[in-house]
Amino acid sequence: MGTYSRLFVPIFLIIAVVVGLRYTLLFQSETAYANARYQKDAGELGVYLHKALLPALATPDRAALDNTLAGALLLEADLVAARLDYAGGHLEALRSAAPPPDYPDWFRNLDGLQPINRTVYIGNASLVLAFEPTLPLAQVWRTLHQQAIISLINISIIYTLLGIIIFVNQRMLQRVTETTTRFQNGDHGVRLPVRGTPEARMLAVTFNNMAQRVQALVHKLQQSQHKLSEQLAQTLEAQALLQVEKERIEVTLASIGDAVITTDLNGKIATVNDVAEQLTGWSEACARGMELHQVFVLANNFGQHSLLKAMAQIYAGGDVIKVGNQSLRNRLGEIVTVEYTANAIRSAHNEVQGSVLVFRDVTERRQLMQQISWQSNHDILTGLPNRAALASRFEQEVARAREEGYLLAVCLFDLDHFQHVNQTMGQHVGDEILKQAASRLHDFAGQRHYAARLGGDEFVLLLPEMNGRAAVEQALDRLMTALSRDYVCAGKAVGMSASAGVAVYTGNEISADSLLRHADQALYQAKIMGRHRYHFFDADLDEQVRTHHNRRTEVRAALRAGELRLYYQPKLDMRKGRIVGMEALLRWAHPLRGVVGPMDFLPIVEHSDVIVDIGEWVLREALRQLQFWRAFDARWVISVNIAARHFQRADFVARLKGILAEFPDVPPHMLELEILESSALSDIAHVRSIMLDCQALGISFALDDFGTGYSSMSYLKRLPADMLKIDQSFVRNMLVDRDDLHLVSAVIGLAKSFGLGVIAEGVETIEHGAMLMRLGCDLVQGYGIARPMPADDVLPWVASFNTAGVWQAAAQLPPILSLHGEPAGGTAQMPLFIQG
Repeated sequence: MGTYSRLFVPIFLIIAVVVGLRYTLLFQSETAYANARYQKDAGELGVYLHKALLPALATPDRAALDNTLAGALLLEADLVAARLDYAGGHLEALRSAAPPPDYPDWFRNLDGLQPINRTVYIGNASLVLAFEPTLPLAQVWRTLHQQAIISLINISIIYTLLGIIIFVNQRMLQRVTETTTRFQNGDHGVRLPVRGTPEARMLAVTFNNMAQRVQALVHKLQQSQHKLSEQLAQTLEAQALLQVEKERIEVTLASIGDAVITTDLNGKIATVNDVAEQLTGWSEACARGMELHQVFVLANNFGQHSLLKAMAQIYAGGDVIKVGNQSLRNRLGEIVTVEYTANAIRSAHNEVQGSVLVFRDVTERRQLMQQISWQSNHDILTGLPNRAALASRFEQEVARAREEGYLLAVCLFDLDHFQHVNQTMGQHVGDEILKQAASRLHDFAGQRHYAARLGGDEFVLLLPEMNGRAAVEQALDRLMTALSRDYVCAGKAVGMSASAGVAVYTGNEISADSLLRHADQALYQAKIMGRHRYHFFDADLDEQVRTHHNRRTEVRAALRAGELRLYYQPKLDMRKGRIVGMEALLRWAHPLRGVVGPMDFLPIVEHSDVIVDIGEWVLREALRQLQFWRAFDARWVISVNIAARHFQRADFVARLKGILAEFPDVPPHMLELEILESSALSDIAHVRSIMLDCQALGISFALDDFGTGYSSMSYLKRLPADMLKIDQSFVRNMLVDRDDLHLVSAVIGLAKSFGLGVIAEGVETIEHGAMLMRLGCDLVQGYGIARPMPADDVLPWVASFNTAGVWQAAAQLPPILSLHGEPAGGTAQMPLFIQG
């Protein structure tokens, strides 16, 4: 390293110290300023919300409170959550997923700005505000980033100048080195050009003077040695030829990738190349003169005897001998697998002068072949036999069972809700669960049974030589208990159960593939019966399963062929006499059966992904129709029913955003999603999270068929629904059934208590509508208003619709405050209204 090059290190250290000190002070200054502004904004927002919420809390006005909290998120970009607890309940305003910050993740971890949780007390209410310093951190990062760019430019200029100096210096030194090398190689007439910097010119003149003197001395020496050179020329030429030949042989032996040992006619080792030294453990100096079999030692007597016999044939003039897969023991006792070739060394007259043994290490290749053979028959993740290995063993067990007359049980397992766990907790957790499940199956199988993995979370267990069905059931009970134990992943217990389908071979003529298909059908039955159980294949249900599969395929084909249609049923506000929206209802325009209702085909696909494809098609068609209707009435809201399997998918919100983006002219608040109360309670925490994400987009929710499920107020409190939909089975009979009337009244009161809207379906007569208005429910739909109709019939029907005057009369009557004073004749005798 030259003098100039050494300057790089101290200059770098000086720059590093100055830059480090500068940016430390700059970071502290910018962070202090940003933190002060951040704290001030948080305080001012708290004061503003105190003033803004105080009048609404006095009422209390839930809608005003909710709007104020939502507006706070728009006022303050660093506000991520606002939670209000007051005597009337609890309100939350949460910011949707924020755009990615302008600064890297590591910058957030610097101790500069911290999140703020501030509590503001407004009378008896408490307001908790949560701030994230996103914008202050971004401002600090931008300042530091700009300064860093300026610093990098300055440093680049400094090092560029140093580099130019070093380049000039190195070019001069390189020119001197090249000239000196040429001079040393005999080009005594070479000279340095006199040009460049004063230093370079001075160096060139000095070198040229020295070269001129040396050239004169060399010329005299050449003249005196010329005669001696002529005398030695022939001797040197002969020695040179021999040396070149020797070097060529040595380089050839050293450069090839195989090990090479040469011997003389007596079997004594003459040469050993580097690769042979490594494989045998003998250096050439130690091995030279030893017997070949003393260095090249094969691990078994048969191989050693074959080697001696082969070498004897070579010395006698025999042909080339090739031998593979031999175990070579080196000097340290280690064994490697080799293959070798032996051949004779012959003179120009074809006389044998010795032998050459060429061998190579094939241990890794052999291990690789063994590994490939193992992987072709085993599952990489779990180590269990795979589908290919199972097929071979399966056929053997079926043949044995047929010949020996014993019972063979084929059990097909999969893990319940494994896909959900895999998506929510990560693939690494899913892989760990699969490995633990496979280990339990392997331990259970032991030497008697046979376990294999088909793929995904599907496993197969063969139970041969069973005494009867009772023995199979006992074995399955033990195994299901083992598979239902918690799975420990990263120190956490994960609950998981399994379902199994069982097919029993009793000696009839049936193939292994058919048995596995029967087990798969039995597994399907276990799934639809509630999971966490096993089910034996029933031949009587086989045809039903096939029919179900065929019908599911037919529904999928109908979707692709464009045979599905949307019908629309109007929703009426009776008190205002106005159509407020439509409910989209699915129909199948079957080419042979005509228009088919949803209950005839949706239950067939509700447990498959076909229901997801149908649901997304319905959303697109409804939004497309609403986009057209907005020119007629921009206030209409379209309700769409969403199946549980579709709604609870991990990517539901993301895909819904994509569908909404296809119709930018339709505001999201014009879409209402209806979910069944029973499906919402299957995983209430997950459903609540999805509902909140959708509501953040502006979409509203209705609980469909409310009253037919659990109808627990604790569940209703946890689900952020906007509307309750009273099931038509209660509304239809409420005029003649006291219990139904009380139930309808209770649901209406419950909705008002929770601040929710309520709509009744199944309104078939004017009397139904009048009673509902007096009970406090103004929104209705049903055959009494209109039957579901194609989209083309909606606008003509709305133009001709005439609000029944009797509903307007009922709207003038006082509400029914109590149902306990009913006439003895029942609800049918209760006067709905008094006609003038």
